Amino acid sequence: MIEILEKGFFTLPVTSKRHTFASLGVPAGGPMDSFRYVLANYLVGNPPDTPALEATLILPGIRFTDRRAFSVVGGVKSILLLHRGKKQLLPAGETLFAEPGDELLVAPLEYGMRAYLAISGGLRMETFRPKPVLKGDRLALQPGRLPDPRSLGEISLPMPEREAVLRVMDGVQYDHFSEDGIRAFYNSEYLYTPQSDRMGIRLSGEAVSFANGHDGNILSEGILMGDIQITSSGQPILLMADCQTVGGYAKIAHVIAADLPVAAQLRPGSKIRFRRVDVFEAQALLHRKIREIGESIQVDGLYTPF
Repeated sequence: MIEILEKGFFTLPVTSKRHTFASLGVPAGGPMDSFRYVLANYLVGNPPDTPALEATLILPGIRFTDRRAFSVVGGVKSILLLHRGKKQLLPAGETLFAEPGDELLVAPLEYGMRAYLAISGGLRMETFRPKPVLKGDRLALQPGRLPDPRSLGEISLPMPEREAVLRVMDGVQYDHFSEDGIRAFYNSEYLYTPQSDRMGIRLSGEAVSFANGHDGNILSEGILMGDIQITSSGQPILLMADCQTVGGYAKIAHVIAADLPVAAQLRPGSKIRFRRVDVFEAQALLHRKIREIGESIQVDGLYTPF
């Protein structure tokens, strides 16, 4: 097991295996940044959907109780490991090894919003509705072999700073919006507000107006991570990993899968614009990114748990 010495800001066990519970009204959950989650598991020899820790803004402090491989992907270039009473500066994005009693020291993320900590074998998820970790928690691990050392090398994953252009496809209720409203949506800059969380990123900017006979309210229907709802006040909400399974606001657009990891790494105060693509370009962009990553780490058919 691992022991939580410092919880960080918001550290959550995540797994991609909850999609099958949507019919029961349980949000899909899982990692906000699927690319980095998969790569963290790759570095420690785990299957790509193995439970890991998602750290927001601050890496947690943890103590290892047995010999394990671990990795940190996203947010930092290096980590500090306390080994036999001495601090070791180790690179992120590589396979690292810890001995019993070693401690990963708490540290703020240098860039981006989230980092992923994977451990060989993976966390033993006792529930599909995990809670954020707390100081003093002990998290059980599954048995796992120690892999040969691996590195992410020159993999190119865009990490936004204070602004981003997110590519989107037309939403299901695209025709519920006026021409002026659609023009405002694509020509305006929106601010990522502090009232955001893993359920959704609330944006503030020029209001998106509705077509005659529409006010933004619809009969509740299924929604997915990446959908952009427009509230009755005309402000967008980008739905993320913990979004509800149904919603009653009209959806003007949907952020493509290739850009969701970018959205997941933005911080409050960031500026967002949207650019329209069609479904064929969206699929091509995702396949290209998967192929680029797979070739970089010499893995065929890299799997991403969207």
